[in-house]
Amino acid sequence: MFCKNEIEEYLQKNNDRKPVIMTSIDEATFVIKPTEDTIGEYPSHWEQIASELAENISEKLSLPILFGDYIPLKTPPAGYTNGFTFHHSPYYFAIAWHQTNFTMGIILKFSASALSHYKATYQEYYSEAIDVNQMAQFLNEDYWELRLSRIDIAVDYFNYPMSVNDLYQGLKGKQYIITNHKGRKNISTISAQEVNGQVQTMYIGSKKKNVNALLRIYNKHQEQLDNQGRYMHLTKYCNSWIRMEASYKGTYSNQILALLLDIDSPQDLSKLIVNKMIDKYCFHDTKTGQSLAFTSDLLQGFGNFPELESLNSRNNDLLSTISYLMKGSGFFPLLKKVEEIWGTQARNHFIIRLIQEYDTNYTPNSDVGIWLNKFGGELEKLNFEDFFEDAFQIFYQKNNINPKNSAKNK
Repeated sequence: MFCKNEIEEYLQKNNDRKPVIMTSIDEATFVIKPTEDTIGEYPSHWEQIASELAENISEKLSLPILFGDYIPLKTPPAGYTNGFTFHHSPYYFAIAWHQTNFTMGIILKFSASALSHYKATYQEYYSEAIDVNQMAQFLNEDYWELRLSRIDIAVDYFNYPMSVNDLYQGLKGKQYIITNHKGRKNISTISAQEVNGQVQTMYIGSKKKNVNALLRIYNKHQEQLDNQGRYMHLTKYCNSWIRMEASYKGTYSNQILALLLDIDSPQDLSKLIVNKMIDKYCFHDTKTGQSLAFTSDLLQGFGNFPELESLNSRNNDLLSTISYLMKGSGFFPLLKKVEEIWGTQARNHFIIRLIQEYDTNYTPNSDVGIWLNKFGGELEKLNFEDFFEDAFQIFYQKNNINPKNSAKNK
């Protein structure tokens, strides 16, 4: 198992073109959310506070030293209004915030090329390597809340006797099956992109933005040649190069962040990447039940980390209760009736009055206590904003709803 900064040297010496596996983190997006200590009693001064925080964040990662002066950001990430990048950053990189909505925090977005360039520039300047685990540790402070909204982990297979097309056809023809590390079948949708009748890229999962896990498998060798990519020079040292790239968001990415904060070596980072690939995506021969060669080889680098757990896999009814409240209970139609008769002020008054009634007169029965004893301990470890937002996203998926706007950002 090799890390990115080791692979070129090894491939050059690999005269027999033996199969080799490389692990890396391809892309990362951090969000820094201010706490009450940061904002204090002055949320109206958020624009000034955000600018100062963004510069502080930049300095923690040595961005001004490596890439020069700040310059205004022409295209902020979706939902954000203000921000900056750097004069000598050749790829898409952004630090941005919303000018009035401080709850959105400050986003720190590295495209795949920008992250690779940052790591290479940092190593050249400081004569030591850096990766996303050290970046997370630099950014982890008591006076803000660090989040990881997206992370793409990659496993590269050099000189393996497989093709994306064969893998796709085997899955479609049910000769192969995908499971998680416990053997549970992955029932995600499978889609593909063909070039001249051959599948060069395939996806396991939905590409919709509210999905927390997506696997992309593609012919990296051909992609680098077609696009004259920045790693095209590696193609002369290998016969084939297949990449598997797992993109994790939301609940999954923040579980990975908690693990990254404790990683202190490239070897342990590689084990974490392998673990989180195997966690969701193991490939087996349907007839024999045996792992395919590339999965079997990857399992040799499987580290010991807790599995990723989705909110809707928890054995509790909290998510379904939230869903029922929005559809089926009659609560939203009731709000609509009140609003149409008396206006939005009356609607809001009614909601506040319900909360007052809950605070004053509601007495929970024994079932609530039993439920809390069973599920409360695990759920309290989760960030409540993430939990509620994921509850809404799950509701959208189950009811085939494409929300016009995120109510969270209003």
